[in-house]
Amino acid sequence: MTEQPGHIPLEELTSEALAELYARLATAEQEAEDSVAAAARLTTLVGRRSERAEKAAKTERRRAEIAETELHVLRSGLRANGADPTQLQNLWAQISLRNRQWRAEKQRARQAETALTRVWTECDRIEGAVRDNPTNADLAGGHLGAIRHIRAALDEPKEPQP
Repeated sequence: MTEQPGHIPLEELTSEALAELYARLATAEQEAEDSVAAAARLTTLVGRRSERAEKAAKTERRRAEIAETELHVLRSGLRANGADPTQLQNLWAQISLRNRQWRAEKQRARQAETALTRVWTECDRIEGAVRDNPTNADLAGGHLGAIRHIRAALDEPKEPQP
């Protein structure tokens, strides 16, 4: 028998070397069992996730089929009553766009009202400060004149621009 590298000849095998080999064998067996157990847990986990994914996909397919059926029924009903589904869809898109534009303009109007309120409040504050402390008549007159012009401009009705 030829000797292989790393092998101990049987004549030279001591009880300590034999014990070490048995310990290495036990460790290898334990590692193999741990690997098999980990693989089994992983297989179970993958299987569960796969089942959940399959169930979710099935639910989504069912929802899509229901939506497609409802859309078909809706379009058929519209056509049966003389309506054009595509035209209605375009009208809906236009209405949605106009609603978004209306909300944006409404927001701008609120912001403008808030700005006007701040201007009125500041005019009132300056008028009160000038009346309470009219030490410099020219300055006070200038401030009050400017405030009168601002108030007149704010009170003057204007036609809204398109």
